[in-house]
This record gives sequence, structure tokens and C-alpha cells, in this order.
Amino acid sequence: MPSWIGWDDAGAVERLGPEAIVTSFWRVVTPVRAGKSFYRFRTPQGEEVRFEIPRHRSSVVLGYLRTPLWLTALVLASPALLAGERWALLPLGLALAAVAAVLTFVVGRLSPGERERRELLRRVVGLGAPPELLPPAMREEMREGLADAWLHEHHIGWRDAILAGIASEALVALAEYYQAPQLLIRARTNVIAAEGN
Repeated sequence: MPSWIGWDDAGAVERLGPEAIVTSFWRVVTPVRAGKSFYRFRTPQGEEVRFEIPRHRSSVVLGYLRTPLWLTALVLASPALLAGERWALLPLGLALAAVAAVLTFVVGRLSPGERERRELLRRVVGLGAPPELLPPAMREEMREGLADAWLHEHHIGWRDAILAGIASEALVALAEYYQAPQLLIRARTNVIAAEGN
């Protein structure tokens, strides 16, 4: 439930289930001043966790626009809807509501390719955040844990496994976390070939 005065999150974009990029705003009913942007997610235990990311332009812009547009649409449409008066303002209110709906439910979505990428990361490591957004220490911990788990289970290094043509989403995630673009292409190719697509 958003607060009316104080710091609160707004401008949620790039949603993936309970994960999203948000920006903290100082609000006086509507967002007045943008603060820092965060990647927000829930742990398997249901605890909300966040880490700071560089200020996200789309999140900031949408955070400033969404609430004022919804409020203006409501103010313009309410006399006609509630009291049957001032019908002339109803079309403008409905038009603003349509724009607000597009900004709330359409703009800021992940592209299909990026959604697929983040869903794979989420399946493998439990977090869909792209490795490039993670704080360095968190990225290092996650990739080392994933590499150790791979080696322990398969008794072959993950790089060698990719070059040997082994198809696994874990290998795709490892190439993502180690930011190895050539190995990432090869790992994805191996998965696609194994699925017969």
C-alpha cells in the first residue's frame, strides 16, 4: 500500500513475477523527487530484498507520470460518473485513463528475448536479475557457487562442457555470470540443438 507522504517505490518496470526494477520517490500524494533505483525481489522464504542499481531512466519517468495521470483522469471523469454532471470532461478523463493504463500495464515490459533470458536465470539460480545489474560481490558469490555446483555434479569444468557440446541451462547461466559472450552463444546453441528447435 503506497503512502501519501514520504519515501515509497514507484515506476516499477521490467517485471518478472515478484521481481521488478523500481525507483524510490519522495511523495506528497504524487511523486515529487526521484531517489535511487533498485532491483527488488523476494527470497524463497518470502522476504522482500533489494539491491541498488544505476538510476533507471524508464522507472524514473514512469514513476513521475503514472500516479498524476490516474489522479487527473479520476478528477475529470468523476463528476460525470458520480453525479451525472459535466459530461464534456468525461472523454478527456477517459482518454487520460487510457494513456495511464498503457503507461502502467504496457510500457516498461521486458521484450520477449529478455524475458526468456531472465526466466532462464531465475530457473537456474533463483533470481532473474541480469548479472550486469548485480553488485560485484553478489555476482561473484553466485557465479562461484554455480560453477562449484556444476563441477561437483558433472566432474568437468563448465567451459569444457560447453565446448564439448553439453546442453544445459546451467551452462548458459554460467556463461552469463562470467560474461563470456562467445561461450554464451555456444551454450545457447547447444541447448537449442538439444531441444530440436
